[in-house]
Amino acid sequence: MLATHLAHKISSRNRLHPGRLSQLSHSTRSQHRVISNNFKLAFTKSTTTSPHYIAQPFSVRRWHRCSSEKSSPIHLNDTQGEMSNSPLEWLLLPRQTAADTMESRVTSTKARLFLLVLVCTCGAASPRTESEVEAKALFTWKSTLMISDANASSPLSSWSPASSPCGSWSGVACNAAGRIAALTIPRAGVAGTLDAFDFSAFPALASLNLSGNHLAGAIPANVSLLASLASLDLSSNNLTGGIPAALGTLRGLRALLLRNNPLGGRIPGSLAKLAVLRRLDLQAVRLVGTIPAELGRLRALSFLDLSRNNLSGELPPSFAGMTKMKELYLSRNNLSGVIPPELFTSWPEVTLFFLHYNSFTGSIPPEISKAGKLRFLALEANNLTGVIPAEIGSLTGLEFLDLGRNSLSGPIPASIGNLKLLVVMALSFNGLASSVPPEIGSMSLLQNLDLNGNQLEGELPATISSLKDLYSLDCSNNKFIGTIPSIGSKKLLSAAFANNSFLGSFPRTFCQIASLALLDLSSNQLSGELPNCLWDLEDLMFLDLSNNGFSGKVPSAGSANLSSLESLHLANNKLTGGFPSILKKCKQLIVLDMGENYFSSQILSWTGSNLPSLRILRLRSNLFSGSIPWQLSQLSHLQLLDLAANQFSGPIPQGLLANLTSMMKPQTEFNMTSLVHHQVLHLDATMNFVDRIDVNWKMKSYTFQGTIALMIGIDLSGNSFSGEIPTELANLRGLRFLNLSRNHLSGHIPENIGDLKLLESLDCSWNELSGAIPSSISKLASLSTLNLSNNNLSGEIPVGNQLQTLDDPSIYNNNSGLCGFPLVACSKGSSGTVETLDTELETVYFCYSIIAGLVIGFWLWLGSLVFFKTWRTYVFCCVDRFQHKVMKRWRAFR
Repeated sequence: MLATHLAHKISSRNRLHPGRLSQLSHSTRSQHRVISNNFKLAFTKSTTTSPHYIAQPFSVRRWHRCSSEKSSPIHLNDTQGEMSNSPLEWLLLPRQTAADTMESRVTSTKARLFLLVLVCTCGAASPRTESEVEAKALFTWKSTLMISDANASSPLSSWSPASSPCGSWSGVACNAAGRIAALTIPRAGVAGTLDAFDFSAFPALASLNLSGNHLAGAIPANVSLLASLASLDLSSNNLTGGIPAALGTLRGLRALLLRNNPLGGRIPGSLAKLAVLRRLDLQAVRLVGTIPAELGRLRALSFLDLSRNNLSGELPPSFAGMTKMKELYLSRNNLSGVIPPELFTSWPEVTLFFLHYNSFTGSIPPEISKAGKLRFLALEANNLTGVIPAEIGSLTGLEFLDLGRNSLSGPIPASIGNLKLLVVMALSFNGLASSVPPEIGSMSLLQNLDLNGNQLEGELPATISSLKDLYSLDCSNNKFIGTIPSIGSKKLLSAAFANNSFLGSFPRTFCQIASLALLDLSSNQLSGELPNCLWDLEDLMFLDLSNNGFSGKVPSAGSANLSSLESLHLANNKLTGGFPSILKKCKQLIVLDMGENYFSSQILSWTGSNLPSLRILRLRSNLFSGSIPWQLSQLSHLQLLDLAANQFSGPIPQGLLANLTSMMKPQTEFNMTSLVHHQVLHLDATMNFVDRIDVNWKMKSYTFQGTIALMIGIDLSGNSFSGEIPTELANLRGLRFLNLSRNHLSGHIPENIGDLKLLESLDCSWNELSGAIPSSISKLASLSTLNLSNNNLSGEIPVGNQLQTLDDPSIYNNNSGLCGFPLVACSKGSSGTVETLDTELETVYFCYSIIAGLVIGFWLWLGSLVFFKTWRTYVFCCVDRFQHKVMKRWRAFR
């Protein structure tokens, strides 16, 4: 409107006389044509009194848009009768009356100069208009989003319509032409969808990074409108709806990252059209189905991550076409079949090959030796068989090797010693046999060696002492014999030699490793006394010496404060002496297992105050005596108390059970693992040991490993406890087992024992309990093992759904007053109450006493006749006299 108004004003002010219009030639009128980029029609001023504009044909000068760049001048090219691609397509053509030529030229020149300035000004505004379109699109999308309060410094807070996106909006980068080329707002706390994002407004956008936010909904198909896009990162959001096939039209895309989204669906085959794609990351997006063979056409691809999905089927041999592949991640899927050998022969640049946690079968291809640049190889947890190929020794650049949890057999090849750069070697849980090759000592950079769970035999080679950088060594669960070799590494954090046949005394080599945190020597044939230097290890967290032949007293001397020790296992040895005083230093102790030894004396009273974190206390099968110290009530974290098979006596202390707060609710977390962190190959490696505890559970002995964190129970059986069962026992509602058998407990079973809803095993047999079985016991819906035999219980056995499944009569044996299922039915008409049963029993007892009196009296009277002649003569005379009188009266009557 502004251009129209100004043109009209100029032509009115310089209006020519009507008579002179005929003097103006066509060539002169053509000089009055001006360019405007705001109009598409040409108007002619009328000669009538009321001027109006008439549309007419025109010739146009094509204009190339003014640019802010100094190197882009305006170019005008004459083109008659042709529609222009620029918005400058129509002209204003004033029709003049007759006037003199000079005045017309002056007027025309002024108008032309003014409108030329106006055209250039408007032309220069064109990029600013496009920038405004992009800014408006971003601001419109922002209005649909929510930003969490924790992200007050979010880049979106700088987005304002009052400023330009280029330079002042955080996360926005522009190119030289002023167009938005990159949008980068990761981890900004942004929540919303992409539905309102106008992809068509960003033709120059080359990089879009919205990762680490809370975006939801589907990825719009019109993302394909980003014609210049080279990198798309939408990872770590909540996007759903699958991977749009339209992404395959982004022919310039080089990086596509969608990891950690619940997208679901299949991998679209259209992604094979991305000819220049180098990085494809679809980790943990819930993909299903098979891997499209077409992806093998991605010749430029060097990074592929499809791990942590539900992909199935075989690995396509067509992947051999990805000749530039460097890193392949397919772990944690359901892939099967054999590993295609051609991958190793066709990928000369591959450095990382991760297929762990799948179902691949067959053997490890010998062609693996062709992948000369391979640094990381993980085939753990598959179904691979056969032997470890000797060709693996050709991978001299290998740093990480994990073949664990397969079904590999045969020996460890001696060529393994060629892997001089190897840092991690895990061969655990296979069927490897024979001995460990001494060449293993030449891998001088080795930090982690895991041989756990094989059939390896013989002695460990002495060359292991050459591994000076070892941080973790696990030789557990094999058939090793001989002595444990000297350990040369002073950096060792974790050492495990459990469940072998090692001989000798405690290896003093471990006392010299100050960094040692985890030590497991359990289930061997070690013997002798424990050295004092054992307690010099200040960083020791986990120590398991159980199931050996160690003897003597536990050393009480040591320079360390043992403040790190969390788990101590000394069970099933031949240790003697009293309660170890060294434990007074173990302020962080969580698990203490001293069962099956010959410890004696009493539990020291400081146990409650000095071991505040104790959760498991197992002292069963020792010679401890005396009473339970009331200070144990200070162990508020205690969840497993096993004092069975000792010589404890006296009553169960009042208040002991009332303060065991960890037993008052169920445990729900597996949180009893000793963890040690260590950096390996720039990654955080976690070494852990899970506690193993033997528990007498449901009349049998079970070993709980890991799940012991969920176990809550009390076992006081096989002692000489007396008195009544404390009523506060019913407050321990997290209990899963309770064993009070083989004591001298008396009184009644607590009436509210039915409050122990999680109780699965209850044994109160071989005591002196009396009275009726509480009816609340029928509320124990989880009860699967019950033994109340050999007591003085009476009355009718309560009825309940779960109790009806316990149909073995022996669980109530030797309780003379009990009746009901599964014993004999109670008397007919019995109300089932205790009073009625007592009355019936009194009647029975009365009848029995009368009969007993008659029998005894009869035998006393008969005995007097046999042994006393005078009494016998007198009795017989009386009988004769009585008979004579009876016969006399009978005759008189006749």
